[in-house]
Amino acid sequence: MKTGSSLEDRLQKLFRSQKLGVLATQQKENPYTNLIAFACSDDLRQIVFATAKTTRKYENMISNSSVSFFIDNRSNKAADFRKAMGATAVGSVRQIRKNKNSTMMKRYLQKHPQLASFLVSRSCAFLCIDVKSIYVVERFQNVIEVHLD
Repeated sequence: MKTGSSLEDRLQKLFRSQKLGVLATQQKENPYTNLIAFACSDDLRQIVFATAKTTRKYENMISNSSVSFFIDNRSNKAADFRKAMGATAVGSVRQIRKNKNSTMMKRYLQKHPQLASFLVSRSCAFLCIDVKSIYVVERFQNVIEVHLD
């Protein structure tokens, strides 16, 4: 990551501390969002998640692999205008092989052990967002763009 270490540290803390985020896909000409459980690589270049193959989001990703993913640490209090941090990761998604020995599957199951039986089911797809950029918003208006290329 080509940023100062303090921003990198804050981003890594945000991605480690949050269990859920919002995935945005494209449904024909309309955006479509879903709450998903996720895990990410240490360098934030890969975000993995699981979904049933029968979902609208899965169908959307098969049709158009461009996605964005949003997480934040808001508390729904007035202090959020000064303290909350939000990050939008933009990239493309691909299905990956389920391998219980892979680093990313281990990381996902460590963060979400309650999803183990769902993840190994035949109806579940394991997906990876290859992150190209992250847009970070802090202090309500301070926006920083981080390119991971």
